[in-house]
Amino acid sequence: MNQTRELAAAIDIGTGHTRAILGRFTSDNKLDVLAFSEVVTQGVRNGVVVNIDDAAESIRKAVTILERATNLKVKKLYAGISGQKIANRPYTCYRMTEGNEVTQGIVKGLSDEARRHAVQPGEKIYHLVPTEYVVDGEREINKPVGIAGRRIDATFNIILASDNYEKNLTRAIEKAGFELAHVFINPFVQGTSCLSQDEKEAGVVLLDLGAGTTGISLYYENKLRLALELPFGGNVISNDIKEGCNIIPRHAEMVKVNCGFAMIELAPDNKVAQIPEVEGWPGKEISFKSLAGIIQARVEEIMEWVNFQLESSGYMDKLGAGIVLTGKGSGLNGLDKVVSYMTGLDVRYGRPIVAMKEQLFNEQLATPASANLLGILIHGLINSRNLKYPAGMVDPIVQEEAPKTEPVKRKTRSFHDLVGKVRDGFDGLFEEPDHK
Repeated sequence: MNQTRELAAAIDIGTGHTRAILGRFTSDNKLDVLAFSEVVTQGVRNGVVVNIDDAAESIRKAVTILERATNLKVKKLYAGISGQKIANRPYTCYRMTEGNEVTQGIVKGLSDEARRHAVQPGEKIYHLVPTEYVVDGEREINKPVGIAGRRIDATFNIILASDNYEKNLTRAIEKAGFELAHVFINPFVQGTSCLSQDEKEAGVVLLDLGAGTTGISLYYENKLRLALELPFGGNVISNDIKEGCNIIPRHAEMVKVNCGFAMIELAPDNKVAQIPEVEGWPGKEISFKSLAGIIQARVEEIMEWVNFQLESSGYMDKLGAGIVLTGKGSGLNGLDKVVSYMTGLDVRYGRPIVAMKEQLFNEQLATPASANLLGILIHGLINSRNLKYPAGMVDPIVQEEAPKTEPVKRKTRSFHDLVGKVRDGFDGLFEEPDHK
């Protein structure tokens, strides 16, 4: 059996970094990661591809590292979509049953109707999440097929996005030399690797803080009720530091990561961050307290937007498992305390809970920053498994052998032929032409 047909490659094209991964499921449903890579992203703003050539170069660099590490040629990629135009739209419809029993065809007809009528021009439906089935007034039915009844009502959470997001993503991946196998909405997959079934049942929010976006995934009764992104993340904090301290962007990011606190009370009183002199800009010192003041103001503003979305969803008082923080931006010291203070909910940092075959990339993957990438890979592997005839996403790299050269056959002449040639040559040399 061709082992490469079980493999899938996924890529997470973030505003700050592009991460790629190659892996498969083992026979006991553990995740086997063969290779991982991370490069700086170019051509992406607020999670959306804005420069096809630059984004393609970032994709090419990340996938090339996978290929060199495994001696495999990647052909197709699973990817995720980010952006502020991700929307959630509820849709309710009903059907009368035939024979007083709900059939698979009736359930499929309900979902097909939702897909037809819920989309607007310029939008594309990516995920259809059934949130409730009601049969003859009986609620809380998760599997309606086979239940006796005369009427079934269904409510769906439809997750949509601008179709331009996928068009630009596809062009960038194809320009990098690959094919887009399937695309997912990032907030749809982010909770897969970091949230337990108990948390999803009790009610939980996964808050993914990236460089350019903040993803929100809300689960209740084991169903995804809200999946969207806010168009700001860690970059706006870095920009505030740059302007407030009058330093260059590279130094602003550096002091945020190494010296930043999300709460003023947690910052030490007598410590300062040293900013080196560069290109005529004088060196300076910034106190940790002043830096924390800038960071806290922006974090609180972001959390006000998050609170607005949670309260608008109607599930704010049903989040028994609180908030789980993921994403590279969640590394700010004291961020969990600010989030808990602003929302009144318990907060913890997310770590992958998926079973892994080996911990070869534990340092890179066992972090809050890997939630999105692992979610894309897991959903991609499930998607490939559900296909009747899954196409291979990678091929072995066959080393071409150097062409074998035929040995040069030297023409051999007999001794008599050689003597004859010599004799003819001397004869021609001493013969005089007839006209002389």
